Amino acid sequence: MLITNPKELERFNACHRIWQGIPSIARTKKGRTFLSLYSGATSETYGNYCFVIQSENGRDFGEPIVAAEKMGKYRCYDPCLWIDPLERLWFIWSVMPGEEVWGAICENPDAETLSWGKEFYIGRGIMINKPTVLSTGEWLFPIALWHYGLKNEMRRDSLLISDVPASYVYKTSDCGKTFIRLGGADIPKRSFDEHMILEQNNGVLRMLVRRADGIGESYSYDRGKTWSKGQKSELEGPCSRFFFGRLRSGRVLLINHYDFHGRNNLTAMLSEDDGKTFPYRLLLDERFDVAYPDAMECDDGFIYITYDRERGDGRLSLEQAYADAREVFTAKITEQDILNGTLTNPESFLKNIASKLGKLADGDPDPYLSLTVDEYEMAVTLIEEGEKDPVRVILEKYPIHCSNLVDVDAKQLDALIVRFRSSENKDADALADIIRFVRHAPTKPKETFPIVAQAQKKISESIAGDFSVGRLAEELKVSQYYLSHLFKSVTGITMLEYRNELRLTKAKNLLIATDQSINEIAQALGFCTAAYFSELFVKSEKISPSEYRKLHQ
Repeated sequence: MLITNPKELERFNACHRIWQGIPSIARTKKGRTFLSLYSGATSETYGNYCFVIQSENGRDFGEPIVAAEKMGKYRCYDPCLWIDPLERLWFIWSVMPGEEVWGAICENPDAETLSWGKEFYIGRGIMINKPTVLSTGEWLFPIALWHYGLKNEMRRDSLLISDVPASYVYKTSDCGKTFIRLGGADIPKRSFDEHMILEQNNGVLRMLVRRADGIGESYSYDRGKTWSKGQKSELEGPCSRFFFGRLRSGRVLLINHYDFHGRNNLTAMLSEDDGKTFPYRLLLDERFDVAYPDAMECDDGFIYITYDRERGDGRLSLEQAYADAREVFTAKITEQDILNGTLTNPESFLKNIASKLGKLADGDPDPYLSLTVDEYEMAVTLIEEGEKDPVRVILEKYPIHCSNLVDVDAKQLDALIVRFRSSENKDADALADIIRFVRHAPTKPKETFPIVAQAQKKISESIAGDFSVGRLAEELKVSQYYLSHLFKSVTGITMLEYRNELRLTKAKNLLIATDQSINEIAQALGFCTAAYFSELFVKSEKISPSEYRKLHQ
């Protein structure tokens, strides 16, 4: 599974990769920097592999120096790098099917020639984030068992009756020789878990978990054996991975999306109250599709960060993949940079491209051509496998954005779906027609609209003031009809709906964090009356503002 032979590693070089992402970072005492990524095939599926690249100067990275791959109908994914307290470099990856986390250790990552130990099994599940070293000396590894249904087509044969989905922690008290699974947290609406653990100043363990609507949390008062009932935290964010950990100064670092409209505005934030609030912020990258940060603080006083941008996975053709940036970045900052909100150290830097993919090497086959399967054959396979909702599987495999379909096309697709679902014994011909339709539906080229981002910014800066689409269009020097159409086309909602969502989000924060009355909050956010504010709030949240406050304060 572990590959170190230089000749064998050549097939993982950048010129043979169509996509890449999900990075992790580690840096040694002497300044050697490592990044791990994963790639393989054309998306997150069978054939994925993990690999590590290294840099001597922290900016320029070479080709893979080690890789993890399991041949056959398997995938290696979600790699993680970690320098343990013994200064050893851990390369950790997950395997599916099997629900397995494996690792390999390099005893001396500063050696001229690196030597890796034999790979070994760590625990059952998926691990993507760094372990936590407790003040009592134990190491806690965050390993999750996903909910049933996630990537089910690759997991169903390896799941056990005893598998209870949760965000677990594994403990080692002997520096990684043996591992014991402790308790796990059950966070409502969690999505791929990707959890991290912080030991608070009072000794309580706090777990943060990725949710479909932000970040969830749970607490352990017995060092990880049991966990409190999971709930949504006050920390906001899109459904994405984040970084969360304590620095040597005692401050807590959070790297996540701030003031976001999706996976944009990736920001480093500092807390001086043990992770309750994060008032200090440094914008790392304002662009969209920047995500999945990992970080490490080093002896030189710098914080080293990595993240990816526009991975290129899940596309339907080489041309679509090539249109993505497919970049992995590094940044080097200090705590003072974050406190100041800008780079102040002359050695700090942002947006360093550590890896960027180009076109495939001459002679490499088009990987998308090998994915072509006859529509009827695919339909028969889905039916024979007993898939409960094959239409859902098809639409997930070949996603169609509504803006790609004109009205007549949308009606045609609906008619095909109705025909299949009303057929007896799941008609393969009807299902094949659906596959043929969505597989060959036209896709729009990727476009960006700066005017929409400008409109979002202006709306967010004055959410409590009077709002007029005409006045906003005049400020932006565009037609109000064009702006209204473009805004909804890009975001899916109107500008008024967008402003109301921003106001409701701010209202929730005020309900939880302050003692202001409902009327005071309504006035502060520009609602004409408290009654109108309450009406909108109930429509959105299904409970009143006062009930929301009782539940979350």
